[in-house]
Amino acid sequence: MKLVFDNFISALKVTLNWSRYIGIFIPDELTGRRQKLLVQAYSVFMYYLFIGFFITTQIISFILVWGDLNLMTDVGLVLGTNLALSAKIAVFFFKREDLANILKKNDDTLRSETRAEGKKIISETSCESARVGTTTLPISAVVTILETLELISQASLLITVDIIMLSMIAVCRCRVKLVGLSLQTICDDLPCNVKNKLTSDEEVIVAKRIREYVIEHQAILDCISELQNHFSPALLVQLLTSVVIICVTAYQLAVEKSSDLLRKFTMASFLFAMSTEMFTFGYQGGHLSHDSMEVATAAYSCPWYTFPTSLKRSLLVIMIRAQQPALLTAGGFTTLSLETFVTIMKASYSFFTVLQEATD
Repeated sequence: MKLVFDNFISALKVTLNWSRYIGIFIPDELTGRRQKLLVQAYSVFMYYLFIGFFITTQIISFILVWGDLNLMTDVGLVLGTNLALSAKIAVFFFKREDLANILKKNDDTLRSETRAEGKKIISETSCESARVGTTTLPISAVVTILETLELISQASLLITVDIIMLSMIAVCRCRVKLVGLSLQTICDDLPCNVKNKLTSDEEVIVAKRIREYVIEHQAILDCISELQNHFSPALLVQLLTSVVIICVTAYQLAVEKSSDLLRKFTMASFLFAMSTEMFTFGYQGGHLSHDSMEVATAAYSCPWYTFPTSLKRSLLVIMIRAQQPALLTAGGFTTLSLETFVTIMKASYSFFTVLQEATD
């Protein structure tokens, strides 16, 4: 194993190395059964040290304070967030090899890009991963020193996990855009003759390129499908947890009569953090769907009218396939998009209204 794990996307490089050291996700290629067992044991130990121990104490605390709504809310918010984080970490633990392969394929594709326009797309993706991936979390002082340390460690882990997941989605978006760019500029280096038709040699070149782009496009769709299969259960847990936390914190802020500003700030921090986290996943999922459908527009933008019938049909295959958007879902129940984010906020507000009316 290398001391530093390299990746073309800067945000992924930083978070992947941090995740290796704290045992969340070790994307290195492991050789031998002994090495794999040691890595698994290290990951389990570090998980219990950072998350598992606190979950155990929170469950006990939740039982002990049963009946006190304020204390139950304080413990439940952190417990729910830790359970959602555990669901994400479980994906990286049980699907380590599959996710490591996806990272390697994506990294190899981005490193092989030589066009100026392609490098610009990659640069934009790298900046977006660093900007969108950073989820704001409540790192405020609470009742005990133990809880304060817990929130700090939880924030560090959750930011790391979310940036890795969001960056992997963003890299798939980047690859989709690169395929669109390739289709749009497929004939840019080929001179047009007087009749505005391809010569026999140029037809061979274009046919080879279309074949390569079809293969690359299908590889990207397979990659997105793998991410969907791996991340979907964890995203469902995150969605349900977010709805509950948003609803409960909004209710507490509305009915809380105490003048404790620290408690109100903590509630508002959780409300803002959960809303921001769901927004970032909805943003990436929605733009992934949009960018995947833009491949059809890019294919239509190329000089297809100069192609013979056989090449037009090949291009039409890509356009038809691209009209089916690539989707990321939360457990297969709902797609990740900005529309879903709005729906979640509406649902949370509806639950909040019911609780408020029941209290009145």
